[in-house]
Amino acid sequence: MRTIDHPARSRRSLFRWVRERFRLGLRIAGMVLHYFTEGRRIRKAYKHCEASGDTFWVDESMPGER
Repeated sequence: MRTIDHPARSRRSLFRWVRERFRLGLRIAGMVLHYFTEGRRIRKAYKHCEASGDTFWVDESMPGER
């Protein structure tokens, strides 16, 4: 099982630590951005289906999907 508290990680440089934290921050920022952009689109489509009394099917109800 992989963990972030591996003994070899205690001997890493400060630059590597900062780089890892930066990459983690970018990953989290990307997830938040995705939540607000894609999530808004899904919530808007859901609200439209709910108002018209239809069932919201994610595979069929999202315009522009594959």
